[in-house]
Amino acid sequence: MTEKALRTTFLLGSLLFLVLLLAMTRDSLRQVQGGRTPAVTAEVAAGKEVWSRRNCNDCHTILGIGGYYAPDLTKVADHRDAEWLRRFLADPAAAKPGTTMPDQRLVEADVTGLVAFFDWVRRIDTNGWPPQPLAQLGSAGPVRPTAPAAYQNKGCSGCHAVDGRGASGPGPDLSHIGATPYAGLANDSASLVRFLDDPAAVKHGALMPKIPLTPGERDGLVHYLLALK
Repeated sequence: MTEKALRTTFLLGSLLFLVLLLAMTRDSLRQVQGGRTPAVTAEVAAGKEVWSRRNCNDCHTILGIGGYYAPDLTKVADHRDAEWLRRFLADPAAAKPGTTMPDQRLVEADVTGLVAFFDWVRRIDTNGWPPQPLAQLGSAGPVRPTAPAAYQNKGCSGCHAVDGRGASGPGPDLSHIGATPYAGLANDSASLVRFLDDPAAVKHGALMPKIPLTPGERDGLVHYLLALK
């Protein structure tokens, strides 16, 4: 091949690569603008600024970036409503006694911005990432569901166990509660809702206390329990 032919081949190849790169960039931008990422409002931007200024990601993780000392907050707005988040950010110990979260002494505008930021982050379409882990490394078996935040926040693991994790009593092992009813109690969705709302009303003498749950927390727990098969 002559030097001229080599030069022509190089130029055509470079041009083709550039065209493909531009096309892929345009498609990526189209997907992002098509709803993968919610619109950034002034409150969301202010909340992100507070998040960075206060070095929140030294302890917390969002979208896989940050520390692992404290809970991942990517989906915190799915598990806690805005009003609870406001109370917690304003005074962590008052909203959740015993918490290790220090009082950041946030002003009202900081709290409003962070709540907006958390709501924005949880609505990002991550296209299924991160994937749910397999029950056992290298196993092709069914994926076990991930416990909702309410399961830990309300102390469920202090009385119950799931897959060997948690207490062995006084509550029953819940590893297969979605497939095997316990103590003659129905395990369909409506029955579990009634039981979580008022255990003693469904089962006389039940050891299970009446735990204050928001409708979202209760429904999340029911969905989780039904998936434990």
